[in-house]
Amino acid sequence: MNFIEKLRADTARYWDKPFLKASMAVCALASLADGEVSLSERYRVDAILDAMDRLQVHNPGKAVEILDDYIAALRTERTAAEGVLEGKISRFADDYKSARTLLRIAYLVITADGDVAEPERAVFDRICATLNVSPSEIWEKMV
Repeated sequence: MNFIEKLRADTARYWDKPFLKASMAVCALASLADGEVSLSERYRVDAILDAMDRLQVHNPGKAVEILDDYIAALRTERTAAEGVLEGKISRFADDYKSARTLLRIAYLVITADGDVAEPERAVFDRICATLNVSPSEIWEKMV
């Protein structure tokens, strides 16, 4: 990789870091919605990181560290952590394509272990509200 390519990669990482944090915030909220993070949800997060070009510019280990930090914060001080994570997500409320992508990530995580429990649906709806998107509009398109 020459110097220009390295600069492009560094720039992509810098500009998309808020999206990485919002994505991991969505994953943390969605995976812990029912009170536990299942193995299938963790695998789903890994698959998301592997599949999304926009996230591949970041070190997957760093993304997992961010996710683990968010989950730990939710477990210790849920209300405060939810506010912080929703703030990271809300940065994309005016960007419909990014918001839609974040909602797809949430959907993939909450459906990773089978049926969607009511707490998972409630978290999905709250993420929709944070992004100023109608939950029914998105839910109907994904089901």
